[in-house]
Amino acid sequence: MAQTIGFIGGTGPEGKGLAARFARAGLEVVLGSRSAERGQEAADDVLSVSGGTIRGATNEDAARQSDIIVLTVPYSALADTLGGLVDAIGDKIVISAVVPLQFGKGRVTMLPVEDGSASEEAQRILPNAKVVGAYHNLAAGHLIDVDHPMEGDVLICGDNEDAVRQVIWLSEQIRDLRGVNCGPLSSSHYIEGVTALLININRKYKTESGVHIVGI
Repeated sequence: MAQTIGFIGGTGPEGKGLAARFARAGLEVVLGSRSAERGQEAADDVLSVSGGTIRGATNEDAARQSDIIVLTVPYSALADTLGGLVDAIGDKIVISAVVPLQFGKGRVTMLPVEDGSASEEAQRILPNAKVVGAYHNLAAGHLIDVDHPMEGDVLICGDNEDAVRQVIWLSEQIRDLRGVNCGPLSSSHYIEGVTALLININRKYKTESGVHIVGI
């Protein structure tokens, strides 16, 4: 299984939170950014709370140096960022945690995506990669607090069964999380939409909620 996890756009709350959890689990982490300096600053921040092995890099170097790549860029930057990384990523497993959110008038909604979802757009841009949708619904505030139990499930979807299995394994390296196979990559349309729902719930109840699938 994968030993080095690289983040594209890893300097935001979700990227840093996931990086902290993977580093705490003993995996090597590379935090990518548009500049290596900014990536290293983020790596230093994460290292101070998680320990482990973390380094910063450019997005391209993070892609080349990693076994599995996690996309945590804003949706608005997805196409431009991935367009320059096609060769660096090649046929690797790429986890898209990107959600096309729109904020306004006191609520969060989903932007329409021509490909159906951000994950499917990533797969179109990266035709040789094995794109898997995951980590859309995890609270960044809980992730970065590595001593906080992560209750709930990671909803995972993809068209390559081996890639899905590896992402389930990776997810379960985070204590108290379970990976749930949600079927083909097209399921990302629904999973990404749950993120908007959770944000609206969190605003209403002033909490950081998650997802738990019962019955399996």
